[in-house]
Amino acid sequence: MNLRRKLFNTPPEDLTIANVSAFGQDMEILHSGDAHEARTRLAEVREVYEPFLASRVIPKDGLLADVGAGAGWFALPFAKAFPSWHVVCFEPDADCFRSLEATVQYNKFKNVTCIHAAFHPDAALENLPEPGFSKTLVDAMRAGEPAPFRRLPGIGFRLAPAGDVQGGAIVDTPCIAPALLAAASPDLVKLDAPGVETALAQALHGAPTTFLTGKLYTHVPSRLLLPEDARRKREIYLPHGRHVVRRDFEDGFDNRQPKLDIVVALYNARAYILECIDSLLADGNPDIEILVVDDGSTDDSGDIVARRFDGNPRVKLLPKANGGCASARNYGRLHSQAAHIAFVDADDRVDPGLFSSLLEVARYTGLNMVEGEFVFFDVDEDGDDQFRPSYEKDTWKRGPDRQLGGLRYAMFDGIQAMHGQPSIWRRVYRRDFLDNRDIVFPEHVRAFDDQIFQLLSAYHCGRAAHVFGHSYHYRQHAAQDIKQGDERHFYSFDMFRQVFQRAQAEAWLDIRPAVESLLNTMHWSYDGLRPDLKPIYQDAAVEFLAMIARTFGREALADVNLARVGIDGLDFLTELRLQAMVEDKTDYNFTQMENWRWQPEFIRMMQASR
Repeated sequence: MNLRRKLFNTPPEDLTIANVSAFGQDMEILHSGDAHEARTRLAEVREVYEPFLASRVIPKDGLLADVGAGAGWFALPFAKAFPSWHVVCFEPDADCFRSLEATVQYNKFKNVTCIHAAFHPDAALENLPEPGFSKTLVDAMRAGEPAPFRRLPGIGFRLAPAGDVQGGAIVDTPCIAPALLAAASPDLVKLDAPGVETALAQALHGAPTTFLTGKLYTHVPSRLLLPEDARRKREIYLPHGRHVVRRDFEDGFDNRQPKLDIVVALYNARAYILECIDSLLADGNPDIEILVVDDGSTDDSGDIVARRFDGNPRVKLLPKANGGCASARNYGRLHSQAAHIAFVDADDRVDPGLFSSLLEVARYTGLNMVEGEFVFFDVDEDGDDQFRPSYEKDTWKRGPDRQLGGLRYAMFDGIQAMHGQPSIWRRVYRRDFLDNRDIVFPEHVRAFDDQIFQLLSAYHCGRAAHVFGHSYHYRQHAAQDIKQGDERHFYSFDMFRQVFQRAQAEAWLDIRPAVESLLNTMHWSYDGLRPDLKPIYQDAAVEFLAMIARTFGREALADVNLARVGIDGLDFLTELRLQAMVEDKTDYNFTQMENWRWQPEFIRMMQASR
């Protein structure tokens, strides 16, 4: 104790010793807080900073800027573990700074600079007390000091305490402009700066900072936390309440950029395409780009897009030979270098801010799938927009259960999305999720190709988010595939057969959601078919359901209400066909069976030959 008094000229009872083990180092930190404060700060080191940096390759040397260093809980163990790094600690609180100074002296650090100052957005560079101060600060941060400790002069700003809008007591606070932090080009930044996070993020947006961690007390737009140059790699782990901004979804993909690409499959949609693209660009988010895939249009749609958006860096036109909607979507995805992706139909549009909101929630949650609301709309005879709510209106009556800044959303089990109409176009997906699960659009079909994509992404995505307040406008018109009563409806059988093949290969624990989705599809398809196709569809449905029961066991259809499909005697006919399959003792994989009733091309040939 006498040694401490001699070293610090401070009564022993003013400072408490905390034994710290972090980054493979054991050391003592002196602090003036209570035991709970010490436990909280050390827990942050163990649960946030250590795991984050342990999973990254840390260079041999560099510059760490610890903004809101406190007593040095993070910065000083790091400085001991990485002696070739220069560590700069910023701490505005006088008591914490005194503890920080004491610990630096006590441990005889030679790679640490401590600065008793706060960052403040109103501390403009031109307000510095002397012309050379900025250079002095940057040099101290960047080059390091030969002495173990240096206190830089405070800036004589007089600022009201945070939240004091009544002109109350004013205190002298040493303040530094956020731009000075960026000017030093720190390699690693740890943020713990309530009220200044957005200003610091804005300043660091263009800096070559490689690692960014800490914690956020308020919602900071994610694009400010990411590097301004999308080609530059920045590793991020920033908790914000129950949210975390992170970059783990891009590991292993060197060419992936932290952006969202929206793929618009275009084929003969000249009446709608400009309105579609304009709505996607309306919020001005530079992190969102539009990939328009012209799938061999014959109505000059591609030329219209080329003329209108020539020179716009956010719109790329990708022409290709006609191959169908699935082909166009896959083509756009292959040309994308974004970490997140979305798919939009060329005849639809969105509320301004829809995809910016979805991307923000996706970045702060790390979820594989984030969706927005959607509404049906068309245009009446007077040219006025007519909207009606989707069938999900009742589903989401419970409202949001989480909030991120001004964004409100609710969590749900992604499997729930298997039951509804395919609506892949109001969702944002993580690219690595789609790639790792091999979820693509089947190019051998020309209608309902989004069914398998919807079912597989919903089954595998885990928890998902539904964002309120912004809607996708799903245009209703006579040319939609879903409204045609022809053979295209039979494509669904092939889509679902592929789904059940995947279920078998991947050993799904529960195929009931896929069965329920199949029955929903059968219901609206059968209801809208031409009368001459209904007998064929009945036979196709019976064969398909029997195949499922034969492959996965009778329990796959147990307690399933087949009557709701609307096909008379479907349950009885399916049981008869299943008994016939059981009596046939041929050993083969039933999901590999082919049936001409499941193929629209064969149905057309059969109908044409009559």
